[in-house]
Amino acid sequence: MTVEGQQVERLRPTPALVMAGAMVVVSITLFLGNLAGPWTPLFWNWVPSIGTAVAAAVVCWRTATGPGRDAVGRRFWRLQALAAVLIGLGASGDVRQAAAHPNGSGAQHDLPTTILYCLSMAVLLWAMLKLPVIRHERRERLLRFAGDALTVMVTVGLFAWYLTRHAVSASLAGSDALPVIVLATLALVGVAAVGKLAMSDLGGLDRITVRLLAGATAVGAFGAGLFPLFVDLPPGLRGSQMFTPATLLFLAFAADRQRRAAGVAPVERPRRRFGVLPYLAVAATDGLLLVISNAVGDGALVVALAAVCLTALVVFRQVNALRENGRLLRRLDANLVQLNQYQHQLTHRATHDGLTDLANRALFEQHTRDALAAVAAWGAEDSTLSLALIDLDDFKAINDRLGHAVGDAMLVVVAQRLRECVRAEDVVARLGGDEFGLLLHGLRGDEATEVLARITEALSRPVHALGYDLLVRASVGLAEAWPDASPQELLRRADLAMYAAKERGKGRHAVYDAELEQHQAADAQLGAELRQALDRGEFSLVYQPIVRLPDGKWTGVETLVRWTSPTRGFVGPDKFIPIAERTGLIVPLGDWILRTALRQAMAWVQQFGDDAPHEIGVNVSARQLREPGYAETVRDALAESGFDPERLVVEVTETAVFDGGVALDALQMLVTLGVKVALDDFGTGHSSLGLLRTCPADTLKVDKSFVDGIGGRSEEAVIATAMIQITNGLHLQAIAEGVETAEQADTLHRLGYRFAQGYHFSRPLSAQQLGDRLTESMLAQATLTTR
Repeated sequence: MTVEGQQVERLRPTPALVMAGAMVVVSITLFLGNLAGPWTPLFWNWVPSIGTAVAAAVVCWRTATGPGRDAVGRRFWRLQALAAVLIGLGASGDVRQAAAHPNGSGAQHDLPTTILYCLSMAVLLWAMLKLPVIRHERRERLLRFAGDALTVMVTVGLFAWYLTRHAVSASLAGSDALPVIVLATLALVGVAAVGKLAMSDLGGLDRITVRLLAGATAVGAFGAGLFPLFVDLPPGLRGSQMFTPATLLFLAFAADRQRRAAGVAPVERPRRRFGVLPYLAVAATDGLLLVISNAVGDGALVVALAAVCLTALVVFRQVNALRENGRLLRRLDANLVQLNQYQHQLTHRATHDGLTDLANRALFEQHTRDALAAVAAWGAEDSTLSLALIDLDDFKAINDRLGHAVGDAMLVVVAQRLRECVRAEDVVARLGGDEFGLLLHGLRGDEATEVLARITEALSRPVHALGYDLLVRASVGLAEAWPDASPQELLRRADLAMYAAKERGKGRHAVYDAELEQHQAADAQLGAELRQALDRGEFSLVYQPIVRLPDGKWTGVETLVRWTSPTRGFVGPDKFIPIAERTGLIVPLGDWILRTALRQAMAWVQQFGDDAPHEIGVNVSARQLREPGYAETVRDALAESGFDPERLVVEVTETAVFDGGVALDALQMLVTLGVKVALDDFGTGHSSLGLLRTCPADTLKVDKSFVDGIGGRSEEAVIATAMIQITNGLHLQAIAEGVETAEQADTLHRLGYRFAQGYHFSRPLSAQQLGDRLTESMLAQATLTTR
């Protein structure tokens, strides 16, 4: 059979159980034979008790020493074996007593035998009381048992008094009846003990084992105390001669059942709301009262019947009240269970992300604090911890282009893949938006880096989200904890490493080190100075001409920003532009560049007329294009300066509009204003040809890296040739950047390029220098005209 889903060994009769069963059959046979008339010497009636006691002691000891038993179980079954041995010794005393008085004239038990039987009952009670009870506190258990034991003792004492005066007075003297009264009282107290145990959580015993123990005590108590009330036995014949072996057989079966159920968790059953033992005691007393009243006379019997009826009515009312209380308590328990479930759900919602079911930021920070406390306690040599921050690159573009439903579906898949890449003891959390956190336990830097590489590989596989196959790239930063680390500092270091990974080209991971800290501090200082430089007007603009091939006539200019710091001196754009983008200063800086360039271009038009540069190009970053209302900002700047929108060229990089979304929408709005679009550094991005179908570009500016080697039979020359063919086929204008020699200019013209810029034609010029050059050009042209 099974208990709690576990297999219990089937009953296989052992020699000890067979012996105990045989002794019970023998005892019944001898008892019934001698009850009908003298059949065998009376001492033989006590012999089966000795054999059954030996068998029960063997089974109990085997259970106590068997595998899977805890200390409490071993003690309990050893005490049961001791009690069986004491009963066997008591039965030996009865054999000796019966042999000494073959006609049954002696006392039922002499003093040593009575002491042995009392000790056996005391050992049984002690063993049961020492069992742990799960539901009740120890004090409450003892008080309830003491009350029930006193109830039983009062009831048994009353019956013993009546038995002594009426029932056994004819066959036993008062002193001879004392052992019977004592043993009956102890037996019924044992029934109370097992009854209370059976109503608890089984005290660690198997449920069937408890039932068998209860049966043993009930059989023993009935045979010792109540059986003589119903049967008039001949001298020397005692009910215990038959009931003691039966009691020991129940004990042997209980021990064997517990041995076979070793390692199987006991089944918890509903707690009873009230005990029946006090009511049984009242019922027994009422029965005795009716018996005595009937012997006294009719008047006493009527009063007794009335008292019994009143007692029954009170018990009935109390039982109904207890049952109602029980129903209320069960309803309360059900409500509490439901409330606990709601509480658990609320707690889960408060600590987990609703979309991915990962831990949220609050729970992640709590796990981080707990883990750091463990690191501090054990030391860096014994406990390691690494924290990683993961940011999905260009996720906003997916939301803007495909909708938030697709973005959410992608986040769910990403969360599942992150779970699959880490162990069960690691923590994966969604910290907000497209940012995730990992807490890696017991992994040092190199091992944690292997996990990050595994995550990068897992995310590189296309993600299927609502019918779209999306490529996911993520920048990951890793920081390793130290004994005195704080959660905020550890998160800051991981965040710093993550941004370092983004700067290295996205789709990468970086590990925090001291060099990153130095760069961060330097960048932070530079960012603060950038803010001050913008307020103080320390920026200036220079303009590099774009010329026509082969005559070199200026057709336009590209606007470039320069910064000369009072403390640092000249700071290159390659250094301060990335910091301006990270800090968001590129937005106000870009707005200043646009408005200043447009005012300057309009001034040239007013001064030089048709000789002024026809177009002016302004570089725009991805951050500016994603700024809400950027197209309106350009429109306002054009209106403020009065410059012709068709002569303004917005230069953007391929990566700025690769993912479409808001950036591409902003370019479309600019085109509707008449502004032209040029793809800057064309050829260095990851999907340049695909952009030509979606981006509203008028011009491609071929990167300097393809121009440098154009003079020979190099791959750059092949690429440059292919690009001019593409632009011609798509009716786009191509501008070659970074032309530094006449040979390069000639080759580009021969390949089909008609526009270029670079140091070969002119270095970037200030507004004053460019104006002077335009003046010189106009004077030279006027001189030629006069000639």
